[in-house]
Amino acid sequence: MRVLKSDFARYNVVNDEEDSLDQDDNGWKVIHADVFRLPTSKSLLSAMLGVGSQFLLITGAILLMAMSKMFNVHRHGSLNTAAVLMYALTSFVAGYVSSNFYKKIGGENWVWNIVLTSTLFSGPLFLVWSVENSVAWYYASTQALPFTTVLILMLIWILVGFPLNVLGGIFGKNYATSFNAPCRTKNISREIPPAPWYEFIT
Repeated sequence: MRVLKSDFARYNVVNDEEDSLDQDDNGWKVIHADVFRLPTSKSLLSAMLGVGSQFLLITGAILLMAMSKMFNVHRHGSLNTAAVLMYALTSFVAGYVSSNFYKKIGGENWVWNIVLTSTLFSGPLFLVWSVENSVAWYYASTQALPFTTVLILMLIWILVGFPLNVLGGIFGKNYATSFNAPCRTKNISREIPPAPWYEFIT
């Protein structure tokens, strides 16, 4: 009877007090069943997560190397060389994280996921850099890398980076567990109202 009276008191209040009493039904309580819904582009999300974790590891390693004074200030290319080698050697981490998460959220085409992870950053970077380097070659700039250096960089990626990415992807797929969300997900997704056009500008 006490619960019934409190319910009646809640629904019969004046409008001024309604907002303060209905705070429990706002925010997280309303959307918690839709937060952990699996995305439609599972492979892209997993690849971005893998590449992001790889870059986090590269950044931390380069900072530690710089703090331990492993880079010579008179050799300007030592930092670039370390970054290229670290990118190739940490490709295992990108493949592992990406494939593990992809399998965890129910992905099936793990081969495409590994290929996407290995080319998500290196593919666009190579295209932009090749155009820039070609322009530098055309104007005979000293900043243009010679053909032998370009060939060495491609061999590092083909012989070290990509195989380590595939190896990490195989390990990640085999050691993946099931995805356990902290709260249940509704079968029917919550309808999101269309946003005004001006919100997309910012």
